[in-house]
Amino acid sequence: MPKKKRKWSDQEESYLKRYAGSKTLADLAARFDATDDELRAALARLGLTTKDGEPPRHGGHVAAADPEIVDYEAGVKALADGKLDAAGKSFERVLATTDRPHLAARARQQLAVIARRRGGGDDGGDDPFTRAVFAKNRGDHEAALAIVEKHAKKDEDGRFALLAAALHSAADREKEAIEALRRAVERDPVNRVRAYHDPDLAALRKKKDHADLFALES
Repeated sequence: MPKKKRKWSDQEESYLKRYAGSKTLADLAARFDATDDELRAALARLGLTTKDGEPPRHGGHVAAADPEIVDYEAGVKALADGKLDAAGKSFERVLATTDRPHLAARARQQLAVIARRRGGGDDGGDDPFTRAVFAKNRGDHEAALAIVEKHAKKDEDGRFALLAAALHSAADREKEAIEALRRAVERDPVNRVRAYHDPDLAALRKKKDHADLFALES
């Protein structure tokens, strides 16, 4: 008798969308008590890839972005653009869904920045990363880079390094941009996805020598 096709619950699919990129196929199989083939089928249907490259893909592709990271970065962009309501909603979604303490803490910091801005002030508040983004958006790249360099040693998730890469790239400093981008990816592989979608890094994405830094597979 043929084996019945496995059905995946919304909760299970939500977990896959959120964590597939940071887990191996074996990790996920153990968690869901599923066979490798069942997992590959689900991952392929959802357009996801595991940490160890399952299911195999042919040609270039972009790794699926973590929904929590997408919400957080949408909030940062909205805040930098002065769209306080949209930014607040994005950070509130992060707090409602994340189980990562460091990400929740950052979302709370950004909400505090929004609260301060509603009461006056326009420099991004006390959060250095937000201040650097504000400076970059104002066109003051030197001020932004100064903030980035000041906090480089404590850049655990590589977000300052990624911003440095964008700043160097915009100034046609390719060597410095690649070095910064490589640091960003080493500190958090998800930065490959962010780099792929960053318009300031478009020139670097065109060069095949650096494809490994932009979530692409050969």
